[in-house]
Amino acid sequence: MLKLVAIPHRKLASSPVAERLRHNLLLEQLSDEDFEFVRPLLKERRYKEGDIIVNVKHDSSGLFLLVEGRVKISRQTKSGRELVTAVLHVGDFFGELELIDGRPRTSTVVALESCAVYEMQREPFERLLATNLPFTKRLLEVLSVRLRALNHQFALEIDTNTDLTLAELEKLQRLIEAAKTVNSTLDLDKLLTIILDTALEVVHCDRGTIYLVDEKRRELKSKVLKGMEIIEIRLPIGKGIAGYVAATGDVLNIDDAYLDPRFHPEIDSRSGYRTANILCVPMKNKGGTIIGVLQLLNKRGGLFSKDDAGFIEALSVHAAIAIENARLYEQERQKLALEKEIHAARNVQMSLLPQTSPSIPGYEIVGRSISAKVVSGDYFDFIPAGENRTAICVGDVTGKGLPAALLMANLQAILRSQIMLRALPRKTMVRSNKLLYQSTSTEKFVTLFYSILDSKKHLLSYTNAGHEYPIMVRNNGSVELLAIGGTVLGIVDDYAYEDATIAIEPGDTLVMYSDGISEAVNHDEVQFGKEVLERIIQSNRQQSADVLLNRIVESVQSHVGSTPQMDDITIVVVKRTS
Repeated sequence: MLKLVAIPHRKLASSPVAERLRHNLLLEQLSDEDFEFVRPLLKERRYKEGDIIVNVKHDSSGLFLLVEGRVKISRQTKSGRELVTAVLHVGDFFGELELIDGRPRTSTVVALESCAVYEMQREPFERLLATNLPFTKRLLEVLSVRLRALNHQFALEIDTNTDLTLAELEKLQRLIEAAKTVNSTLDLDKLLTIILDTALEVVHCDRGTIYLVDEKRRELKSKVLKGMEIIEIRLPIGKGIAGYVAATGDVLNIDDAYLDPRFHPEIDSRSGYRTANILCVPMKNKGGTIIGVLQLLNKRGGLFSKDDAGFIEALSVHAAIAIENARLYEQERQKLALEKEIHAARNVQMSLLPQTSPSIPGYEIVGRSISAKVVSGDYFDFIPAGENRTAICVGDVTGKGLPAALLMANLQAILRSQIMLRALPRKTMVRSNKLLYQSTSTEKFVTLFYSILDSKKHLLSYTNAGHEYPIMVRNNGSVELLAIGGTVLGIVDDYAYEDATIAIEPGDTLVMYSDGISEAVNHDEVQFGKEVLERIIQSNRQQSADVLLNRIVESVQSHVGSTPQMDDITIVVVKRTS
């Protein structure tokens, strides 16, 4: 920081430096007599380079006559910028305005090199001003010249500022037009082409590449044309010019690519292209996250300028927002397409499930499936299997949504294709297991309760492939669980299932269900439970099958409350009435 240096006052002595006073702009018009009068009143001061001679806070009110060295007069603008108003040389003077108008100083005077001045105090200055016409005239002449010089400087400053303003307006207009162009499409591939073409056109360079960040793989990816084929290239974040920019967020303006150790010249060797200079800018979204990098090569006619870098940096903000919007649009488009596909699958699935309950004399049979998602993985079916015979089954496919529904449709097709063979349940299960094993991946499997009701003999033959045990509540309130069978379908190629046959008496009620019933949880993570289900069936065994089904569903919904349904709910009730 510059310091104001106080030099002890010393009266003028005869010396070569002092003789220069006689030729000072302000004193050279004085007569010898008047000069000799003024001479003893002047005090010598000396300053080193960088010393502050006068500043706005200095209370000095003297006139300074420069006899050695140079000084700089400047002032600070409102923006904090230093504005140099004059550089004075030997024979010049300063500080006169404060003596004339009595106002505080507005400028700072700094020694540009070792210098010497003589200070004239207010009293002799005012006496000369009032009594000495040549002194007054010369002062006015110098002030007039300085005023003209300031006017000229002011005019130049206005011209310069006008040119800068027009240039900024032109850049702003170009940026606005570029932003309009960039935001003209929501197709991501088209958008990337538009961004790159706009950048190449505005900064006049040969080539460029836009890289997008793949956060999962921590890589940059881009599509380039190789021959007639578009291929994807990938770069690790942190490697190379673009990788460095993606990792740090820095703007790189490289005058000579081959002198930068981050540049890989083998790319030029393979392509035959010679990279001279590079401008590489990060693209950041609204949150400041880097989503890509814009890299430009070889400025035509020279090097990339600060204006080029500033414009591309500003354009990259609009580009990043446009890319984010295009991605969101694509995600929404895919979401709508998927929802449309799922709703179509839902319609197919609902057409696969029984639309009505079978009408069998002496029996009430009802079923319902409530999916946790638009498409359920649960399955139930009533399949006519010949005179007085009906296949009744309940299944649960792994997963949810569309894949589970497709597997369920496959299972239904397999079962229905075998129903007319009049095979025992265990034989049907063996063949179904083999077909599912051969047609599904290892992580897919099905739990299934499969039974044949003979409504004439009142017998139920069944096998259970890993499904929730159906609950048989007899007319007297006793409970039986139908557990005979084997493992789930689709995980073992060849499995020997077992089956069993039970009699159904008047008043007996059989409830088949999926684990969405027993494992339904409330906000305290407490499951509905099989014991609660058994009690509900027992206490409502005299009710119709439809009423019992509704009571079960209502009890489950009351238990879970506002907790979202996490699994599909499927129930089939078979009740012998007579």
